[in-house]
Amino acid sequence: RPIEEMWAELLAHLHAVKNSHLRVLLTRIVTDHEAQLRVWPAAQVIHHAYRGGFLEHITKMAEVGRFVATAYGADWDLVLAGIVLHDIGKLQELAYEGGAGSYTRDGNFVGHIALGIVMVREATNSISGFPDDLRAHVEHLIASHHGVREHGSPVEPKTVEAFILASIDELDAKLNQVRKAIAEDPSEDEFTAWNKRLGRVLFKPK
Repeated sequence: RPIEEMWAELLAHLHAVKNSHLRVLLTRIVTDHEAQLRVWPAAQVIHHAYRGGFLEHITKMAEVGRFVATAYGADWDLVLAGIVLHDIGKLQELAYEGGAGSYTRDGNFVGHIALGIVMVREATNSISGFPDDLRAHVEHLIASHHGVREHGSPVEPKTVEAFILASIDELDAKLNQVRKAIAEDPSEDEFTAWNKRLGRVLFKPK
């Protein structure tokens, strides 16, 4: 998708945030890191591993997440905060130059979840009157977004918003892998070759 189109969507979401503290936090982080957020991949290899992949990932999650949050009566502002910030540590975890990405020293030593929590803690500390309980909720969203400890989360989801975030994050990452595998399969067969990461073959619609 065009970067400008996705960027406009992201800004529209931020402007609609009702919680003033979250709106300030999200606007500040997005503004401070605009140059990276416009071009960064969402990962080095697994999903959305291309220029603009990070932005594509969070805008699609926002599109889906709004419906899910509404359906389950969740706090949409918190869900959106989790969507925008859950991978924000990847801006420090990954070094990206044009079409090639690699892990930074901090990325290897610390990882994007911990880096993201530090980034958010520093940002909330700089916002006068930011509620401590709200800061804890946002950090929990980042800490638990992989869903289970086996997938790298130091804690598992403990709020409705955290469950929603982990679910839509996994869904979007998986479907990106599925579409990539189908698009890149070279055969004329009805199904793709065995995909090791997904653990299956995939049907290729005509």
